[in-house]
Amino acid sequence: MILWYDKKGEIMKNKQYLIAVDLDGTLLTGFDHYDVKSFELLKQLANTHVVIIATGRPLRSSKYYYDLLDLKTPIVNYNGALVHNPRDESFPKQVVHIQKSDLFCFLQDNNHIIDNAFCEIEDNIYLHRETNEVLPYLHLDGGYLQIGQLETILPDNPNGAIIFSHAGTEQQLQDYINHHFNGRIQLRFWLVGDIVVSEFYNPITSKAKALQYICDYYQIDHEHTIAIGDGHNDIEMINFAQYGVAMANAHPDLIKVAKYKTINVTDSGVYHFLNSFFNEKSPL
Repeated sequence: MILWYDKKGEIMKNKQYLIAVDLDGTLLTGFDHYDVKSFELLKQLANTHVVIIATGRPLRSSKYYYDLLDLKTPIVNYNGALVHNPRDESFPKQVVHIQKSDLFCFLQDNNHIIDNAFCEIEDNIYLHRETNEVLPYLHLDGGYLQIGQLETILPDNPNGAIIFSHAGTEQQLQDYINHHFNGRIQLRFWLVGDIVVSEFYNPITSKAKALQYICDYYQIDHEHTIAIGDGHNDIEMINFAQYGVAMANAHPDLIKVAKYKTINVTDSGVYHFLNSFFNEKSPL
């Protein structure tokens, strides 16, 4: 922890900021083109503040960017289902799971409209069957991949699951969730069109809760929290932060709740907000 002193040499309140930034659509375009200008500023800010990545991705496909920023802080994966520090084994890992029995029931009862599914236990991937539409979501850059009936190959409760279903099945799937799980499972839709891609997850999974956990660990006050994102899965995180920022390219629901807005990721929106913010606040 960095200590701050007043003019008399007395220790002041911790003035570090927690700066949480999403990856896809916020710092990245596509799956692997990153915003160099924003990365350079974040790397500089990480020398003084607690900069973290908060993403729906697994570690295996976010570690490259974590290392690029030369971070030594925790990382939030699976939208908050996994909070850990790849460089500090003493950091108390926080993990959220779904019950695999719930997943099996969901898949079996809806097998007439579900085309495919996969789930993960940290960096291990369990895939029902290999199909072209699934490949972009697997992030096959490390980790262990096993293919087969999930009821047979899944060894333990996973962090969550990704479901691929027929076009127009959103309401059917949502109705099933509402009627069968009594609030212990939620469904979030990532893509709706010729194929429906949804996330089957534990409702206690939240980037906001992950940020609170990290704030508590570093003893950072809520008024010193900044979060920047673009997706529906960032809504709770943006609501939580004192300075909740939506990208201009963000999901409409996120823009509605964000206190602040910056420009598109392609125009280095993260850089422009943080550069303006810290020039005005001058906490460095």
